[in-house]
Amino acid sequence: MKKWYKLDNVGKFFSSIAHKQSQNVFRYSVTLKEEVDEAILDQALEQALLLFPNFNVHLKKGFFWYYLEEAQNRSKVTKENLPICFRIYNNSNDFLYRVSYYQKRINLEASHILSDGRGCALFFQSLVMFYLKLKNGMDFHVTTDSSYMEKSEDSFLKYYQKMKKTGEKRGSIYTYSSKKLKNRTRYLEAHLDVREVLKMAHDYDATLTSFMVAVLIDSCKAVMSERDLKKTIKIEIPVDLREYFKSSSSKNYFGMTSICYQFRSRNDTLEDIVASVNKQLKENLVLEKLMERVNQMVAFEQNMFCRLAPLCIKNLVLNVIDLFSSRMSTSCVSNVGKMVFDSEFVPYIENVNAFTSTDHFQFVFCSFENDLSIGISSKYRYNEIIKNFCNYFSKQGISMVINVSEVD
Repeated sequence: MKKWYKLDNVGKFFSSIAHKQSQNVFRYSVTLKEEVDEAILDQALEQALLLFPNFNVHLKKGFFWYYLEEAQNRSKVTKENLPICFRIYNNSNDFLYRVSYYQKRINLEASHILSDGRGCALFFQSLVMFYLKLKNGMDFHVTTDSSYMEKSEDSFLKYYQKMKKTGEKRGSIYTYSSKKLKNRTRYLEAHLDVREVLKMAHDYDATLTSFMVAVLIDSCKAVMSERDLKKTIKIEIPVDLREYFKSSSSKNYFGMTSICYQFRSRNDTLEDIVASVNKQLKENLVLEKLMERVNQMVAFEQNMFCRLAPLCIKNLVLNVIDLFSSRMSTSCVSNVGKMVFDSEFVPYIENVNAFTSTDHFQFVFCSFENDLSIGISSKYRYNEIIKNFCNYFSKQGISMVINVSEVD
């Protein structure tokens, strides 16, 4: 008999909008120093799935919720032949992840239904280390500190507490207004020296995340009209809750915080913006604030009406929520942090990159050794905010290597 698994809170939300043309997909890529061997990569995938069996599942439709069912076989490695972050789920026989390669690059793409950025990163890192171990005949065993049960737990439910909702009053949110690409997304991969960027951030007494958010906010200023300047720029930031709770879950387990900024005038400096971002992050990155939004999501799932409503009604409600929530922020910045591989594997790796699909425009950044990689996805034909963001670093004398892909 096949095993089946409940979806976590976030997985339930994304499964209900999985039939949208634009799906929520993560992509991690590693560029190695030599060509990828497909047969060995396929072996590495098989070993990685033994550590993360909850990735090797199919999405099935129940009466009340979607659920995950254990797959009897597994996805095979393929040479890259699809656009970046291409939709993964089409029907109940599809896997919710894919592994591909091209020349020296290995790619993992996974649906947000399965996991968040951190959970996908753990699976990806294991996959790469297994590959390099097999390819180079290393006497090395990739292990994890957590059991299968710990990796597959739903930490949203485990740490859920009923909390009183506090009102959040914000003015009109600024959203970028420009002609969108028709059925296309533009992906920009930028690489900078992380030491140089960190030095600039520290000069402003800021972390890497708060500095990047501040530069993004400042990049909006020249694009905004006088009317737009009266609106609030709102940047959403996913936060890994595993750092706040004892959790080794490879499922979704993150909270969201947001940075809001309204220009007083066009004379606001980057220093002004950094000070505001620093203050807000200090206030927001506390358990009570993070759990407030998380528990609102879980409370919706636990609501008696929601639990008893058939899936078709839930899908309708969640699609409406998704439609409105997408208009309630300017952009999203996700820092997945350092991509860490055991020292034996580091000499074989050139760089690492991360992307996520989007309906608007979005930033994901990660670092490996001295390389800071920024993955920018945009639905817009021409995005001056992104141009201003990239130009900021070049004007500061920091060299930036950029690759651009535009995909159907």
